[in-house]
Amino acid sequence: MTTAAVVTAAGSGTRLGADVPKALVHIEGRALVAWAVSRVLQIADAVVVTAPASHLDAFREAVDGAARVVAGGATRQESVAAGLTALALDDDDVVLIHDAARAFQDLSVMAATVRAVEAGADGAVPVVPVTDTLVAAPAADGGLGAPLDRATLRAVQTPQTFRGRVALDAHRSTGVDATDDASLARELGYRIVAVDGHEWGFKVTRPSDLILAAAIAPQVEAS
Repeated sequence: MTTAAVVTAAGSGTRLGADVPKALVHIEGRALVAWAVSRVLQIADAVVVTAPASHLDAFREAVDGAARVVAGGATRQESVAAGLTALALDDDDVVLIHDAARAFQDLSVMAATVRAVEAGADGAVPVVPVTDTLVAAPAADGGLGAPLDRATLRAVQTPQTFRGRVALDAHRSTGVDATDDASLARELGYRIVAVDGHEWGFKVTRPSDLILAAAIAPQVEAS
């Protein structure tokens, strides 16, 4: 049995204001994707990065041989499917599906998702409490939406971790519109459990996130 990982890295970087794909933006002298790969390699035996077809050489240079780089697809789902194919998983393998944009996720969280799958879950996903007050979307007239009970909600992080057969089955499914891998698996009836996430598992999306990433990076490197 192998523990492997797909790191998705096809984000455009538009919201960051970057002129390169987001995962190639440098934090403390290293590309975001390099940080992500170095973290997940402490848990997984093999890593595949899915990257924009237009920047494959740049991604290969960024990861410096630590991971295999393959072209992703037009959607996240297509990109993950390409990564799973490249890994050539056995049914009983464990696979972490991780976002390069969450490059600093705590290792204990990654390990907890793997342990949950090894203990019998079909998949495991890190989640964190929601701290903001939440309301529904504004009405057509601009009126404030109704309040939502944040105690019943959680924000989802990665890696989302599965048995190989579950990940492969989920990504063979068609006609399912999902924003993450766990939603695909749950749609097919698989048992997905939650584990505690970590504040370092935030997603680098906007310029202000780069400031936080730069503050965390030295602590990650020392851990």
